[in-house]
Amino acid sequence: MKFKFIILLLIAVLFSFTNASAQTKKKSTPNIILIMADDMGKECLGTYGGTYNTPNLDKLASEGLKFNYGFSQPLCTPSRVQIMTGKYNYKNYVEFGYLDPKQKTFAHLAKDAGYRTCIAGKWQLGANNKLPAHFGFDQYCLWQLVYSREQGERYANALIEQDGKTLSRSDDVYGPDIFTNYILDFIEKNKDNKFLAYYPMALVHDPFLPTPDSKSWKEGAEARYKRDTANFRDMVAYTDKNVGRIIQKLKDLGLYENTVIIFTGDNGTGRSVVTQMKNGSYVKGGKGLTLDRGHHVPLIVNYGSNRYKVHETDDLVDFTDILATIADAVQVKVPTEWDTDGKSIFPQIKGEKGKPREWIFCHYSPLHSNEINKQSARFFRNHRYKLYHDGRFYDLVKDIEEIQSIAEGEGSPEAEAARKLFKAEFAKLPAWSFGDPGKPKYVLPGLESQRTSEVKGE
Repeated sequence: MKFKFIILLLIAVLFSFTNASAQTKKKSTPNIILIMADDMGKECLGTYGGTYNTPNLDKLASEGLKFNYGFSQPLCTPSRVQIMTGKYNYKNYVEFGYLDPKQKTFAHLAKDAGYRTCIAGKWQLGANNKLPAHFGFDQYCLWQLVYSREQGERYANALIEQDGKTLSRSDDVYGPDIFTNYILDFIEKNKDNKFLAYYPMALVHDPFLPTPDSKSWKEGAEARYKRDTANFRDMVAYTDKNVGRIIQKLKDLGLYENTVIIFTGDNGTGRSVVTQMKNGSYVKGGKGLTLDRGHHVPLIVNYGSNRYKVHETDDLVDFTDILATIADAVQVKVPTEWDTDGKSIFPQIKGEKGKPREWIFCHYSPLHSNEINKQSARFFRNHRYKLYHDGRFYDLVKDIEEIQSIAEGEGSPEAEAARKLFKAEFAKLPAWSFGDPGKPKYVLPGLESQRTSEVKGE
């Protein structure tokens, strides 16, 4: 009898220890908020030298950590596929506006770690309202899910689907506010749980329309649909305002100190936008282009107060690194069979040195329109040098617009060493040629397209 009692006591102690370890892990891992602006190159933020009004993001950078070399893909769907799956596009990119339903995402990893998950903003990854849950999100509030852009825009009178319902529409309601309010409500409801919120914003993509803070918004409904590139400045400011609302919500709920905030952009700024910089120069938007201004985006992170000895870094980061970073933060190992490509920057987010990469790689084949597809390319680059699949090689410090390729053997010793490194990395890749198709398209039963021309408000 005494022996049985000892055994039961040991089991109870072991269970208590295991449960306590699980609770300790749950408390020690941070909440995650990933915000990705639409069509916002790094030149749009004051902290990167821009002249738009971005006080909240500038403060986040000054108190957190600003990455000077963060890279997306040059266009939206390629970036969305890459950031969610942690893979270079040659492995899993099917076509524009689609995410292979066989893929796993960072939301799956968070759920495996016991997190609640949500997504709000722009979808554009397949027309079925079961897809957000399929890709790991418990809740959603999305534009371009079942309905197309042609059926309804994202700003005034926005056409938005939320958790299985199509929201009622109004000229007086601004789509980005709906998304932000949804994120805030999600945070409030999960303040006692671990959570991951992914906010692929609608702002600042064209059409360039007034925001509720624009003077013309107050002139009435008709004025809210007048397109003008001059509205871009207000749209950037409103992006910053909504980020500020999220930061304030975290502080009000006492969650800020244990939340990792990541802010970035999905590609370069729209090409019709020319941004004046504080130094007097001008940057023309490079969306869709493989030039630096097409995929060099803001990347700002923060993990609580007073963590960082330095507030900016030149470490190279690309969008494959985000999934690896989230896995590291939530303490879940990425399964080997997922075949991901990223390197975690969570050490840097924690204020540590980390192990930065030597180069970033881009496989860009958007499978969009003929005009956009002309830019398809592969390249490796580091801070200074860049090698394309067809042999074009540039010194980006001297030739950021890639006007004159450097012939092999005619570069500096440093340049030729970089070329040699990149050529060796190219040799490891599977063959690809301009015009090759994407990966085969699979449609899983129950996830067939629900695209319809009819819009039913609820």
